[in-house]
Amino acid sequence: MAKPTDRLRQAREEAGLTLEDVQDRTNIQIRYLQALEDGDFSVLPGKFYTRAYLRNYGEFLDLDPAPMIQQFEESFQSEADSSLIIEEKEEASPVLSRKERYAADKGKEKKPSLKLWKKGYTWLGIGLALLIPVVILYFVFSDAPPEKTEEEATAQAEQGKPLGEKKDTSQVRLVKPSETYDYGDVFEVSNAKKVEVTVEANKDTWFRYRPGGPTKKIDEEAELAAGKEKTFTHPEWVSLMIGHPEHVKLTVNGHVIDTSEEKSSHAYQLKLKK
Repeated sequence: MAKPTDRLRQAREEAGLTLEDVQDRTNIQIRYLQALEDGDFSVLPGKFYTRAYLRNYGEFLDLDPAPMIQQFEESFQSEADSSLIIEEKEEASPVLSRKERYAADKGKEKKPSLKLWKKGYTWLGIGLALLIPVVILYFVFSDAPPEKTEEEATAQAEQGKPLGEKKDTSQVRLVKPSETYDYGDVFEVSNAKKVEVTVEANKDTWFRYRPGGPTKKIDEEAELAAGKEKTFTHPEWVSLMIGHPEHVKLTVNGHVIDTSEEKSSHAYQLKLKK
């Protein structure tokens, strides 16, 4: 069955271009171009690069990249589902083996005689009688508080944060690409109380910020000089248009979004999952 990516090779050959010609004009390596034409996405270096390469290669040949990106998304989801099934099977097998080991060990158990049982309780009572005074004296005269060891206190001082502080568990994932949404790429932020976005410029660029979504009123539009950064925080939605995404580091709730392949102004919708 014909795939959308089959049009890449056909269009290239109709234009009289070699893979070397395309590499020189798009800066995409030949091995990646070949993989795109074959629809073999496993060769490509990650989801963001694959989408960017498909878009750049398709537009270079005057083809609509949306069907090809859709083909990749479906393939990516299919591989993820297959991996989940394999993991579930692998997790299921140790349960059975533990039951088998338990059954075998249980068969080897022997009930202690009544005489030994009573003797054991006698020695246990003697041990507790000797141990209780020692424990009481330790807690009364010990200089160190029992609730925190010296190692824990040292670790706390070195880390500069209270013990037991929870790690950041927020997640950021692409839920809708710009090819299927008029207002750019949509990223969903989960396990967080707000959306926090930081733009760090390594070269001069500009930004346009709308709090609450892409159709809301512009709150700020300005230049961002090289070496400067800007942080945007909103309880629900940060909508950003960036002039030169390839010149910035875009961080969303601690997660870096790859923008290196975006050579022109691009919109990013960062919204909190409800």
